[in-house]
Amino acid sequence: MHSPFPSGYFLENKWNPVFCNISSFKNSEEKRNCLAEKMVFLMGDSTLRQWILHCTSVIKTLKHFNLHRTGLETKLLAVDMERNILVQWKRHGYPYIASSHYSVKDVSYVAHDIDQLSGGGNFVIVLNLGQHFRPFPIEVFIRRAMDVRNAVERLFLRSPDTKVIIKAENTREMSIEQERFSDFHGYIQYNVVKEVFDGLNVGVIDTWDMTTAFATDNVHPTEVVVMNQVDMFLTYIC
Repeated sequence: MHSPFPSGYFLENKWNPVFCNISSFKNSEEKRNCLAEKMVFLMGDSTLRQWILHCTSVIKTLKHFNLHRTGLETKLLAVDMERNILVQWKRHGYPYIASSHYSVKDVSYVAHDIDQLSGGGNFVIVLNLGQHFRPFPIEVFIRRAMDVRNAVERLFLRSPDTKVIIKAENTREMSIEQERFSDFHGYIQYNVVKEVFDGLNVGVIDTWDMTTAFATDNVHPTEVVVMNQVDMFLTYIC
C-alpha cells in the first residue's frame, strides 16, 4: 500500500491519480462487465455505503435484495443474477455513532467478518475505518486497524489471489462538534491507516486527498466524488 502526496487532482470533475490511470467506464454496461462473476464485500461506514447505492442506481440490473431489516445502518445486499454479481455493504463494529436507532443483530467486527470469508480470485473486499472513531482515544483506532491488518494477512495466506482495497477516510463539514469530530482527528487516523497497512499487497483509494481537492464540505461526498471513487475501485479490480 502506497499513496504519494498529493495523490492526484481533479480536472473537469474527473479524478486523476499521479500514480496510475483510471479506466474510463463510459456506460453502465462497462461497469457491469467489470463486476461480472465477482462478489464484493464492502466493510465500513456510511461513506462506503454510498458505493452500493451508487452502483445500484447506475447498474439497473443490480437489484437490492430484501433482507427484511429496517434502518439506515442495516446491512445491504444487491445481486445481478444474470451476471453473477453480488455486492454487500455491512457496517463495521463498535464504535459506531448513528443519528438514529439501528439494529444490533448484525454487529460484528471487520476482522471477524474477514476471517469468515474463504476468499479467492472472484472475491473483492473493500475496507474503511475512520469517522466513528474520531471521538475516541487514538489507541482504540490503532488497535482496531492492526486487528484488521492481521485478518488481511490471514486471508492472503489462505487465498492470496483475493483483492483487498483500502478506502481512506475523507474530510467532513466544520459545523459539528469540532472538538470530537474535526478533521484534525481524521487526518491522524488517515496517516495511521497508511502506516499500519504499509507493505501489504492492497490497493488504496485516497479519498482524503479526493475530498480535500474537491472541497467537500460534508461527511458524505457529492455524487461526482463517489462516482470517481467507484471508477477507481473498478480500475483496481479489472
